[in-house]
Order: sequence, then C-alpha cells, then structure tokens
Amino acid sequence: MSLLTFKLLAAVAILAIAIIGGVIPLFAARHESSRRFFSLGNAFAGGLFLGVGFIHLLPEGMEKLEGVVEYPLAALLAALGLGALLLIDRVIYGDHQADHSHSPGNLQMQQSIYPYVLLALLSIHSVIAGITLGLESHVVGSFAIMLGILSHKGSAAFALMVSVHEAGIRAKQQKTMLAIFATMTPVGILIGLIAAFFLTENETITALIEGSFNALAAGTFIYVATIEIIDAELSTREMRLAKYVLSALAGDDDVPMPTKDGDRVAKFVLIIAGIALMALLSQWHLH
Repeated sequence: MSLLTFKLLAAVAILAIAIIGGVIPLFAARHESSRRFFSLGNAFAGGLFLGVGFIHLLPEGMEKLEGVVEYPLAALLAALGLGALLLIDRVIYGDHQADHSHSPGNLQMQQSIYPYVLLALLSIHSVIAGITLGLESHVVGSFAIMLGILSHKGSAAFALMVSVHEAGIRAKQQKTMLAIFATMTPVGILIGLIAAFFLTENETITALIEGSFNALAAGTFIYVATIEIIDAELSTREMRLAKYVLSALAGDDDVPMPTKDGDRVAKFVLIIAGIALMALLSQWHLH
C-alpha cells in the first residue's frame, strides 16, 4: 500500500469515527428520557475536557515550547486562555445576555457562547493533527499518528455534541457543527499532503505555533470543564431553582422544575471516568 493511499484511508476512518461519536447524542435526543442521558453525558464530557486540558494539551504545549523559550510560556498562555474565555463568556457576553434576559424574542441570544468556542478550538486542533499526519513521510509514522487521532476523535465528537445540545442549539445547527468538526482532520490531512510538496518544514516555528495554540486551548478547555459544565451539573438545588425562575421569566419552558438530584454521585464518577479515559488515551497519542 502506498503512503498516499494509506493517508486517504486514514482520513476516511477518522471521518467515520467522528461521525459515529457525534451522532450518538443526536439519536439520544429523540427519546423522552434524553434529559437524564444528556445530564450524565455532560458530566462525562466535563471530565473529558478537563483531561484534554490538563493531560493532553497543556503537557504537549509545554513540551513543544520547552526548546523554544526558557520562560514557562505554556503555563502563562493557558492562564491567558482561561482568562480570555472568562472575559468573553461572563463579562462581555454575560452583560449582553443580561440585557436580553427578559425578552422572549431573544432566547437565541441567551445561549452560552462556549459551544462555538469549543467547536473552533477542537476544529483548529483537528486541522493541526491532520496536517501532522499529511506531512508524515513514512507509513509507520503515519500509522502511529492515525492511532493517536482515532483514540480521541470519537470521544471528542461525543463530548462536543453533548455540550452543543445542552446549550439549546437547534438540531439543524447541531448537525452542521458536527459536520464541520468531523471534516476538519481530513481537511488537515489534505493541507499536509499539499504542503509536503511545496514547503520546507521549519521545526522551531512549527513548535512555537503548535505549542502556543495547545497551551491557550488548554486554558479554555479547563474553563469550560469547571465553570460551564461541572459547576452546572453539580450545582446546589438553590442555584438550579434560581435558574428555573429566570428561565421562566424569559419565557423558556425547556428548563425543568428542579428536584433532588439523585445522580450527583454518578455524575462525579463520570467526571473522574472522563479524566481517566483521557489519561489512558494520552498513552496512545504519539507525537
């Protein structure tokens, strides 16, 4: 099998695993019992994103930037990534959201911005991973990179679509977002294949760009996991009651009357399971 044929087959396999991981939440949304499924799935997604940030992206950013700068730039960029998302989500966008909170005609404006941020971050990371595979000059190396991508592509798609659904985004937009995410790695592979013919790889610049992005993304993933997902899923009944009252005033019937949450222990276990899964998958992600 030629190297080109292998890379094209790898692109198809990566596309398929992303679609499979993403359509599971879409099918689950059709059933009446989907609310509990998505609540538990959201907790698992929180663990996944926390693991992605701490175990995958941040160490990778540190590794790539270590040989470029002496300053702990990766840690600083991770903190800046978290702070930037906090500014956008809770200061800039939060004030805009509050201005529209009592207008039933502006329910779309009340959706959190973080699913779109997640889509952008995951897509950029997928493109970079695809470019890495496309640039690889040996079949053995390409196989190792493909395994690394496959090991987390499906779980990332699942976590993304659970978060997208929980944010109240319309079904048509959910499918569009899944299609965008699923195609990003194959697009990256194509870019890498083309670049291999025209570009001379500069390892220092490549390491600086990839390391900086990974570190910034780590901070945003940690923010989403802790502030947006875990805090919401393990919030107190009083906080959920306040959210219910505010949503009712805004004319939103999709938020249920809060009751005693019997799944708190299960959600905690799922968060830890998500972290553990990313810890396991990181062993397969070869650089």
